[in-house]
Amino acid sequence: MNRWRTALVVITLFAVTISACDVKNTSKENYKIGFVSNTYGIDDQYFNQAFMEEGLSKFAKEENIFVKKEYQKIDSTSEYKLEKNLRKLAKKDYQLIFGTGYNIDYAVNSVSKKYKHTNFAIIDSKVYQPNTVSILFKENEGSFLAGVIAAMKTKTKKVGFIGGSNNDSINRFKYGFLAGVKMTDQHVEVFIKNANTYEQPKVGTKIAANLFNQGADIIFQAAGSTGIGVFNEAKNRKKELKQDFWVIGVDQDQYQQGLPENVTLISVVKRFDKVVYDVSKQSKNHQFQGGKTLLYGLNEDGIKLVKAKENIEDSILKNVNLYKDQIEEGKLTVPGTEEEYRQFEKSL
Repeated sequence: MNRWRTALVVITLFAVTISACDVKNTSKENYKIGFVSNTYGIDDQYFNQAFMEEGLSKFAKEENIFVKKEYQKIDSTSEYKLEKNLRKLAKKDYQLIFGTGYNIDYAVNSVSKKYKHTNFAIIDSKVYQPNTVSILFKENEGSFLAGVIAAMKTKTKKVGFIGGSNNDSINRFKYGFLAGVKMTDQHVEVFIKNANTYEQPKVGTKIAANLFNQGADIIFQAAGSTGIGVFNEAKNRKKELKQDFWVIGVDQDQYQQGLPENVTLISVVKRFDKVVYDVSKQSKNHQFQGGKTLLYGLNEDGIKLVKAKENIEDSILKNVNLYKDQIEEGKLTVPGTEEEYRQFEKSL
């Protein structure tokens, strides 16, 4: 099968040179970390911002080292460039290279096999190489709690979910959300839509309008920049119709995205900053877990809910915390695939 796709792929390459200076020794040791992403940009409001500004900053502060950031942005029509730029960093002796975004696993796998002395980390996918650590999030756990909130908050008994594509990560969002809604109130109807894009807000607006027209008053969007269109539609409707339309944010705290109309109900945040901090520290301190898959959920502080001011009643939050405790204690297993959800559904 031809793995090189002809659709436009925006590849972001950015590198970080970390210089460590021993207090007792004037010599400097460079520790270089690189990032290659095929979605969004280095300055967007999603996970790349968290990488640079939070995870690396905390890592550098604890290690008492200086961070020099260098950015290069590349637009490409072929995934060949994705692999080329991973090789570019490896050839420059970067000790740790992160690969982020969708459909990046093939390129990371190919390059990591050749550069065996470089540490690679891939986020939201898996690569089975001894010098590569794979990082996955338990999105289903946070999405379950968001589903509980949606089921208790909806006035129309209809809610929606919009995913950016059909992949494992989005499925964990989707089936976790479904499980949370149905466990709370089986009479709430859930509309599921796939945008098939992460970069087109207009598509998000169109799908959101359709779901709102069908009676949904809450939409959980996991569709990257496409989700901005969902916020825009909710804000326009609330302003014009003078009634509540809610959006559940994703990846980062998206409260600001819902202003000034205040349509952000809650955000399911993936702690990309924690991942970058943990893996960078492990790599520099010779504790890199190559060949393993690291899972980040509620117990690992990899998933959290960020409440949007007073938009959720205390009675709802109390119920959410009860479910959260059950998940963390292992008393409740949240489905993350269609098969797991079907089994979960039988127990309701």
